[in-house]
Amino acid sequence: MKKTTKHAEILNRYDKDSVVLEERELWLRAKITLQCILLRKSKGMSQTDVAKRMGITFQQVAKFEGMNNTPTLLFLVKYAMALDTSVDVILKGVDLSEFIKN
Repeated sequence: MKKTTKHAEILNRYDKDSVVLEERELWLRAKITLQCILLRKSKGMSQTDVAKRMGITFQQVAKFEGMNNTPTLLFLVKYAMALDTSVDVILKGVDLSEFIKN
C-alpha cells in the first residue's frame, strides 16, 4: 500500500475549509486518483492492463496514479472506459460538495 500512502498524507494534511485553492485542488486530485486506484484494484487489473486498454504505456498510468501528472478530462474518460465504467462512477467516491460553496 506504499503507493496510496502519498494520497492519504495529502488527504489528511489539509483541513478542506481553511486551505487555499491550490491546496484544495491537490486534495481533490489525490481523492480522485485514489478512487481510480481502488476501482482498478477492485477489478483485479494492473496498471499494464489499464494502459493496454487505453492505448498508452503503463508508465503514463503509473505517473497519473503516483500524482506526477495532472490528468486531462480525456485521460479520465479513457481510464474509466478501460475499467468498463464511467467517470461519474469514479467521482461518486469523491464528495465534491466540500468544494462547492454557496
